[in-house]
Order: sequence, then structure tokens, then C-alpha cells
Amino acid sequence: MKSLFIVALLSLLLSTGMMPQAWAEESKASPKAEGGGKEKESGKKEEGEKEKSKGPADVSGGRFAGDPVYVHLAPMILPVITQVGSEQIITLQIAIEVKDFDAADSVHSNMPRVMDSLMRALYGGLGSGELRNGQLIDVTKIKSKAIAALGEAVGADNIRDVLIEAVAQRKL
Repeated sequence: MKSLFIVALLSLLLSTGMMPQAWAEESKASPKAEGGGKEKESGKKEEGEKEKSKGPADVSGGRFAGDPVYVHLAPMILPVITQVGSEQIITLQIAIEVKDFDAADSVHSNMPRVMDSLMRALYGGLGSGELRNGQLIDVTKIKSKAIAALGEAVGADNIRDVLIEAVAQRKL
């Protein structure tokens, strides 16, 4: 019962996107991210600023020269369907380490292609058993499969690494 509660809580946190937003808010606190450190006295943002802050909310890092830049993806929910039928549901939280902010923009502009590439690569591998060790998923194989899929979607030179931030499995 405890494990079911923990999985449900983790799924709730991942689905609300609380983890990536916390990292994005830390990067906004720097004077460099605020555009010179000027703050509004009223505490309210203007219309243009709201839209401007929505775009890169899932990008973090890169505050100093040489720092990695991460693009945090929405949680991916993948069913494991074998010849026997539906076995389990897997939820993955993935962050993509890119070479710079231009590469992060490329990932954003190609997001439908990125998600399609990841879904096709991971969904098929989970169902066939290629990405699993018995009932457990093999995170190392998922990582390498995701790197290859993203390399095809946005260019291998833009992708440095794929970070698996969270994994949840639930038997059906």
C-alpha cells in the first residue's frame, strides 16, 4: 500500500511539472537571467513579460560559461504492451542536456518531432522487451535509445546527454 501511495505521489508531482519549474525558477533568480537585475516595484509583470517567461520555463543551466544547458520534457507515460496484452504503465521524466541555448531553441522548435521520436523509440523497445530486464526497465538501454532518437530528430551535435530524472512503473 505504501509503494502504491509513493508511485501515485511521484506521478502527481511529475504530471504537475513541479520539479522542472523549481529548477527554472532558480535560474530566473540570477541577475543575468533577469536582464540586468531590474525588478518591478509593483511585483506584477506586464503582458509581454508573461509570455516571455513562459517559453524558457523548461530550460535550466547555462548561467556561467561552460555550464550545461538542460531542456526538461513533460513526463512521458508509456504502456508496456506485449503479445499477452497490457502489462504495465511506465512514467519517465527526462531532461535533455544540449550544447547551448541555440540547441535548446532547436529542441523547442522541433518539440513535436522530439516527442514523436522518443515515443516511437521507447514504446517499441518496451513492448518487445529490448529495453527491459524481465519486468524491470533497463534505464541504461533507455538512455542510449533516447540519445540515438534525439540525435536523429534535432541533430546529434546538439545533444550531449539524456538524463533520466524519474522512473515509475505500475503493474496493470
